[in-house]
Amino acid sequence: MKAKLFKNGFLIDGTGKAPLKNIDVLVEGNKITQIDHNIDVPERLQKEGVEVIELNGKTIMPGMTEAHTHLTWSDSLYIQDIDLKPIEETMVDATLNAEILLKSGFTSSVSAAARGRVDIAIRDAINKGKIPGPRLLANGAEVSASGSFVDVQPNHVRVHGLAILADGEDAVRKTVRSLFKEGADLVKLNVSGESLTAHARSEDTLYTYKEVRAAVEEAHARGKRVYTHARSSDSVRYCVEAGVDIIGHADFINDEVFEMLVENKEKHFVVPALNWLVSTLEEGANYFGQEAIDATGYKEGLEIALRNMNRLYKAGVRILPGGDYGFKWCPHGQYARDLEHFVKLVGMTPMDAIVSATKYGSQIMQMEDQIGTIETGKLADILVVDGNPLDDISILQDKEKLNVIMKDGEYVVNELKTTAAVENPVA
Repeated sequence: MKAKLFKNGFLIDGTGKAPLKNIDVLVEGNKITQIDHNIDVPERLQKEGVEVIELNGKTIMPGMTEAHTHLTWSDSLYIQDIDLKPIEETMVDATLNAEILLKSGFTSSVSAAARGRVDIAIRDAINKGKIPGPRLLANGAEVSASGSFVDVQPNHVRVHGLAILADGEDAVRKTVRSLFKEGADLVKLNVSGESLTAHARSEDTLYTYKEVRAAVEEAHARGKRVYTHARSSDSVRYCVEAGVDIIGHADFINDEVFEMLVENKEKHFVVPALNWLVSTLEEGANYFGQEAIDATGYKEGLEIALRNMNRLYKAGVRILPGGDYGFKWCPHGQYARDLEHFVKLVGMTPMDAIVSATKYGSQIMQMEDQIGTIETGKLADILVVDGNPLDDISILQDKEKLNVIMKDGEYVVNELKTTAAVENPVA
């Protein structure tokens, strides 16, 4: 593989430092080996030849991480659609979604649950180079209590769908153990409700502290982690007290739970999945009618979520993008909308929104020493953007502006021509 020299870029390195103009980045194999002004091609590389890519001031930045991924949710209208779709079609759609995710500039992702072993199989296929996709932490089926928002089939019908129903500490332990046996990197626990389901609202807490703690004990004993759906204040409190690693949503926290999260901010990641709320309010009425959307309380819920995310952000809690994509009104491919929501709705600076998707992304992937920033020695997960996302964060949603997407030193997308090449100048 020829070395690649990106010339004259506008560098946003992902650390949060001020950007730099006219920067060159040298990639050898799958690693970044030099970052500087006016890099001269090392003699040791000249025999093999070096591709030179002239950026002309385009932005060069790290690949991003999508921290709330559902590859097996695809164009769904109801939760039942996920449950009842044949697993074969689910596998095909999930494989396509993995490629969409990668070609949207997200070179890493954290699954927030999947049908069966689909994510596990996709992760393994990606790692073996069989299919294109991001670096993936694979999850299994959601672990949920009876009567939870994913328990939507009649009591006389049981479907092996997106969730495994487990009640009580022993059942939770058994289920978590079975998911890790199948190869999951982490498990998902639904601790609160979700207001699209009338019998289990977002404000409801569906698991006890002891049940949450049982899942955490089983995961941590194996060096694994727990991801939760937790909207209600009590559900988030249980997550913090039990040592949950990744807390999804955290909308309705009260002041006490806010302080708990701040006090333990080095232990937890918060992934609010704001685009789920925003998109449902924007498009949901087209599918369900305005009266049904009003009944969810999402309008008030979004206002509460934004206030809480703003104060968590200001207090230094790590908030990451990931928006529950996969429903008809919240489709795959729009992942970078979360960064725009962080800036325009939460109040982050554009730089901090990028850090949330890059540096924090590397931390949630447990690869901080390898990805997430443009630094020497890091793996070459790189984006070249035709424009400046610090001026307009929404540019990251425009795939035509993603001129280069590189994962592990290899092009996924390259719309830029090699403007010069050093070929065998040394005898």
